[in-house]
Amino acid sequence: MRKYGVIGCGSNVVDKFFSVRKIPKAGEKGYFSSTKVVDGALVGGVTLNHLAWAGTFGIKTALLARQGDDESGRIVRTEMKRLGVDDCYVDVAADQVTSESYVIKQEDGERSILMAPGGTSSITSDAVGALWAGPDSPLAQTQIFSTEISQVPLSGVLKLLSIAVEHNVQATALDIDVSPSVAVNEAKLGDKKQLIECVRSAEILKPARHAAEELLSIMSPMSVEELSNLKGTQLAEELLYYTKAKMVALTEGSKGCSIAARNHTPFTAAPPPLHNVVDTTGAGDAFFGGLLASIVAFGNPWVVDPPTLARMAATANMAGSMNCQTLGGLPSPGTKLAFA
Repeated sequence: MRKYGVIGCGSNVVDKFFSVRKIPKAGEKGYFSSTKVVDGALVGGVTLNHLAWAGTFGIKTALLARQGDDESGRIVRTEMKRLGVDDCYVDVAADQVTSESYVIKQEDGERSILMAPGGTSSITSDAVGALWAGPDSPLAQTQIFSTEISQVPLSGVLKLLSIAVEHNVQATALDIDVSPSVAVNEAKLGDKKQLIECVRSAEILKPARHAAEELLSIMSPMSVEELSNLKGTQLAEELLYYTKAKMVALTEGSKGCSIAARNHTPFTAAPPPLHNVVDTTGAGDAFFGGLLASIVAFGNPWVVDPPTLARMAATANMAGSMNCQTLGGLPSPGTKLAFA
């Protein structure tokens, strides 16, 4: 019996919020809206978010991360304890900096975000080998391993997925949080070859539609225009084919998700009605958390029967919708959810 349902490695950040009268362009000066520079701070991050939401279903989770012995690191670790996400595998060091993001919002609501990946950007293949490989690897203690294309270097993602396979995890899952061009060019996580190898190494893929379209424009002979005209189920099925994954859960915001899994007919699942939308930040992360919790509870999507797969999709959608009723990407204190 493995100790954890899900262990994930990836983004864990402190989001700091700043209100300005207008976001300045390059070369311009700008002004804060008040004498208070920092309006507030929230803990989040793609991987920490989905682990926390998996935990609301009673699944035991842990995070692999690199953080600084700094104020932001202490804030993140305190929040992890509150959420029940185990921090025993977090590498904390004085010469590291905890990841932060700076959300700059102007008075009309428009915003820009600057990312400072910090310690997460140092999770390279070498770092993974030094921290979490070998016979005592934490991945020997989990049913599912999850990671991301967002802030972790692609060499680290590949090494982690390889170690997970060595330790016979039940399933490997990859959240494609940013599009390939952003991952390679802006984020500089690695090159296009590494990115394609990442998506071909995970059994479960969770892309947003825009990321799926861009991936397929690279991996398939279809044009961008052809891909944009495909239904969500068709796009998910094509990605399943070209990546050799066993499941693709494609998210389309308020439209819900399209599911393609081996041994199943692709289908679309609509989310439950939303009556009190507070913030959509992290809805896709919460969706992924609900999906992974369902897989721990019911089995791999490619072996369960169609009604169970539909139940998994409904659970994931429910978690995503619940996330929209709170500020930020983490569940509210005391949130407990039941499977659909």
